[in-house]
Amino acid sequence: MKKIFFVLIILIFINENFAQACCTAGTPLLNSLEMSSAKKGILSFGLTGKYNLLTDVYDNSNFLENQERKRISNSYLLEITYGFTSRLSLSMLLSYVNNTRKITTINNLENTIMVSGIGDALLLQKYNIINADLFNRTELSAGIGIKLPLGSSTRTDRSILLPADMQPGTGSIDGLLWLYFSQGNLLIPEITFMANSSYRFNGRNRRFGNKQAGYKFGNEFIFTSGFTFSTDSFIDFTLLARFRNAGADKFGNQKIPNTGGNWLYLFPGLNFKLSDKLTTGISGEIPLYTNVIGTQLTTTFTASLSVYYSVRIIKGLEL
Repeated sequence: MKKIFFVLIILIFINENFAQACCTAGTPLLNSLEMSSAKKGILSFGLTGKYNLLTDVYDNSNFLENQERKRISNSYLLEITYGFTSRLSLSMLLSYVNNTRKITTINNLENTIMVSGIGDALLLQKYNIINADLFNRTELSAGIGIKLPLGSSTRTDRSILLPADMQPGTGSIDGLLWLYFSQGNLLIPEITFMANSSYRFNGRNRRFGNKQAGYKFGNEFIFTSGFTFSTDSFIDFTLLARFRNAGADKFGNQKIPNTGGNWLYLFPGLNFKLSDKLTTGISGEIPLYTNVIGTQLTTTFTASLSVYYSVRIIKGLEL
């Protein structure tokens, strides 16, 4: 009976609030893992700020007019990567998130909720299967990682537990598989093709106090592919496409309505090489295709600003 009671409470709450938006709780950690492994002895730092505006509402693949709901998600990612050898490197991601949700009622009354806090963290071990060099422009890397629930998943508003997508963290320990491929000198030396995929196996969050069941976000798959055009100047161009699939969330064995779906984004970007050690970049995501399960509030567009700094420290050992 206790399990049934919790399921009913969640189903009613989600149906009244469009369930989760297209982005799960916390920060988009998978999206930042699209760089190759670090070179031997190189310590790299990456700081990214991402603005995600959600105003579009879809019923499956049908766009619905929306004048009532708006959500803004600002996330900040710090990525630290070190190459221990020519093949082995380790990446760590730390995050901070700020979520704002505004609901306008029929009487033009507004209800705004803001939640800020430390997000989840990610550790990823990368291994270069094929190393790129001056003569071989092919690179292939694989990795395995774990997401740690550093972010809170129990924030409340007026003593009411906030929806999962408004929480800074997911509250679960997740597993991650990662794969990266690039091919330089494609047709002309300036063009590089890249493809990257990530798959996250999500664990369960006991935030509802039910030790037998628990809330589980749907497993997430992201595939990104496209081209980079390098110039003789300080500007490089990228044009990528990103596909995202998220399974439906579950409470126990019960699927949560209005969660999960498929999204396809166009992902243009500019990179500015300020020096051999310092690079900045701006990018955006424009939705091309949306097909969600049920009715959901989804991304209208995103914009990102990144700064990368690399320095050589202790020489690693060759494998």
